[in-house]
Amino acid sequence: MSIDINQISSNRPEGPKRQDNGKVSTSVPQSTENKGSVSPSKDTSDSVSLSSAAQNLAKIESDLRSLPDVDQNKVDAIKARVDSGEYQVDSQNLAQKMLSIEV
Repeated sequence: MSIDINQISSNRPEGPKRQDNGKVSTSVPQSTENKGSVSPSKDTSDSVSLSSAAQNLAKIESDLRSLPDVDQNKVDAIKARVDSGEYQVDSQNLAQKMLSIEV
């Protein structure tokens, strides 16, 4: 199977453009072959807009990505308790919890 790439031109229309308001629009370019013909005075375009729920979800995802993976304050508090000898591990409770974990 062969593909004829001779008809591919660098004058291809560009793809959809994303605007800052969350909408995507695509302009339909005027044909360069029919310059003498009458064309509509307005460019036609398609647009897509995200629902408010989708925009809220995108914001929540962005906010979650900005949070640290580890709660460093909690880690520091536990380290301080371990170093001072105040933090004691109940080995029986730990063993029971480890056994109850389903693999």
